[in-house]
Formats: sequence, structure tokens, C-alpha cells
Amino acid sequence: MNNPENILESIEDPIIVLTFNGEILYSNQSAEQLRAQLGKKAFYELITYPLTLKHIKNRVSVKSIFKEINKNNFLIDAFPYGNECVTLLIRDITRFIELEENTKKEGWIATISKLISNIFHDMKGPIGGIKGSAQLLKEDPTDQELIEDILYEVKRLESMINDVTLITKPIKLQREKTNIHQLIDRTIKSLQSQYPEIEFKRVYDPSLPDIELDREYMLRVLINIIRNGIEAVEGKGVITIFTGISWDNVYSPKGDKMFVRIKDSGKGVPEEMLDKLFVPFASTKKGGMGIGLSSSYKIVKEHGGILRYIGNATFEILLPYKE
Repeated sequence: MNNPENILESIEDPIIVLTFNGEILYSNQSAEQLRAQLGKKAFYELITYPLTLKHIKNRVSVKSIFKEINKNNFLIDAFPYGNECVTLLIRDITRFIELEENTKKEGWIATISKLISNIFHDMKGPIGGIKGSAQLLKEDPTDQELIEDILYEVKRLESMINDVTLITKPIKLQREKTNIHQLIDRTIKSLQSQYPEIEFKRVYDPSLPDIELDREYMLRVLINIIRNGIEAVEGKGVITIFTGISWDNVYSPKGDKMFVRIKDSGKGVPEEMLDKLFVPFASTKKGGMGIGLSSSYKIVKEHGGILRYIGNATFEILLPYKE
């Protein structure tokens, strides 16, 4: 029968056994190679990171813990046994992420013609509205309703241009301490008059602390996602916004992120669109450009957060906060 240690040495992924005090009891050859690659300090930071997590301290196994060290990205599976030790299986996913980014860049070449076509297609609507209103305005220059129609269509054009610009250029955030509930309320107020048949429900955690963020950019995110939900229920239904502290095993195991969940009363995202949700110019709406979610994803990412669809017609924003 093979020696168990020989079996562990044959595994290509790093395996480490250490105590809850951080003392290394065993490391296979792949782990030693990783130590040489990262350096002792970074390697020790990587392997002791799981020991700081609540679930590991409670002796619960956790898989796919994400950790970035020196621009290298790792997933760690941690398996506590007994009261003294924990076994770590480490996977370096840096290359996979690079390949994913390269694939996305190549995808831009294929989508650029669609981008141009969709932009001009979508702009025809507001431009036609402006043209028609301007012609009627010649007959009565004092018609306030026509002036408001023109301003509304101009604002639509401006929004389209801003979204396209946002996903193609770097973002400079102007962070300031913000109460997330006040920002959500501001978003709802801006949409309520436009959608009188939508019922907005709030399920807030009043204990949430203020958070450092760019208010105008995050307002845009909230408007994009809530409006997405409104369109999903065709302007008649319920939008519910939940807030709280996230204890997600992978993205917030220390409870250092707050969540904002936006749920609509519709059927949810079609399965065939799930892998395209945040891809620019892929839209679930007929004739849509699909840049609202893409720009929102970029804004949340710039804040150090995560935007994802968690099923059940619900989008979740995770944002890091400091007490």
C-alpha cells in the first residue's frame, strides 16, 4: 500500500496542515514551491488568512475562499479537524482570471459593430421625439409641455452617452460618508412619480453604519438596477429593497461587507441570459443596449464591491464598510 505522505506529495496543488496558532505541521512539495514563488512573508499571510475567518474558528469547513496576494489570485479550501489543526488545499487561479480577461477583450472586437448599430438605433427614439416637439414648438413657443418633452428626451440621450463613456473609460470616485438608506430613499423618490403603479417596499437593517462611496455613481447603480426590475414587471408590480450585513462564505466571511438586495415581483432572469448579464451590449430587453448593468458592475467593482444576480429575481450589491 502506498504511503499516505507519498500520495500527498504527488498532488500538484499545494497542501498544508497547520495548527490554529499558525504553526506549519506539513506542506507538500507544491506548497514549498509556492513558498519560494511568493516569499515567506506573503506565503504565511496566504495560509493564515483562513484562520481569521469566523467559520474556520468555529471548526466548520469552507471551500473556495478567495485571497489575492502580490497580484496572484488563490482559492483556498479549508478543512478543520479536531480542535488543533486545519488542512488547506490551495489553487492558483491567476491564469484563469487572465484568460477570462483576455477573452473579454477579444469579445470587444466582435461586439464593436453591434455597439455602433445599437447606439444609433436607440438614439433614433429620443432624436425623433426632439425633432417632432421642436417642429410643434414653432407654432407655439410658449407650450411648456413640449419644452418638458424636449428636455426629457435630451436627458435620455445624455444618459445613454454617459453609460457608454463610463464602461470605456476609467472612473474617478469622489467618496464621502453616506447613509445607504438615505441614498436608496432618494433613488425611490426619483422613480416613484414616473412609475405610479409600482409598490416600493423597504426592509432595512437600521444598524448599518455609514459608508464611504461616490454618491452620484452609486445613485446611478441603484437607478439602473431598480429600473431594470420595474421594466421586468412592465411597470406594474412590487420592488423590494433589503439591506443588512453579509456573511457570505466566499465574499464576506468576516462580515465586512453590507448588502443591498433588489428584488422584483417578476419571473427573474432567463437561464440563457445568466452568463451574459454584465456583458456590454447583451440585453434581456428587446432593442436594449445592455449597458446599464455593465456600467453598474464597473462602478460597484471600483468601490471594491460585488454586483451579482443571486436568483429569485434578485440582484445583490455587496459593499465593503469600516466600523
